[in-house]
This record gives sequence, structure tokens and C-alpha cells, in this order.
Amino acid sequence: MTFLEPLTLTGRYVILEPLAEEHHDGLVEAARDGGLWKLWYTSVPAPGAMAAEIRRRLALQEQGSMLPFTTRLIDGATGGPGRIIGMTA
Repeated sequence: MTFLEPLTLTGRYVILEPLAEEHHDGLVEAARDGGLWKLWYTSVPAPGAMAAEIRRRLALQEQGSMLPFTTRLIDGATGGPGRIIGMTA
């Protein structure tokens, strides 16, 4: 039995939705704006490593040891999900 069940969390400015492979292109675009993957004090996958990182996180979720999310801005016009800005767990 696992206590980690995917869920969507909606705040005032962002939405955390369960990470899925379909988020790949949006996550690559979010990471592309800088070189965060080059910094020693953060853990941001390089755009070319994003698919592997998504698979790794989903495997950990399957094992019950991680609950990964995609982070989206809330669209100011619609109040719904906007562009992807990252991921968290």
C-alpha cells in the first residue's frame, strides 16, 4: 500500500500537477532559458537529459518513494493552467 497518490494542487500563482511524460517539451523549454544544469548547488537536468529525468522520477513514484509534480503558472486571463515553469517533488 502506498501513501503517495498523484494529485493536483492549485495555489494563487502556480498549479502543481502530477508529472507525466507529456510534460517533456514544456520542461525542456522551461530549462532552456539558462544554464542551471551547470550549477553545482542545484539539480536541474540539461534539456537533453530531461526525458531520462522524467522516467527516473516516475519510476521512483511507482516505487512509492517520490511524488513528482510539474509546475505551471496560472494563466492570468483564464485562471487555468498556463505555461510549464519547472518540476518539483
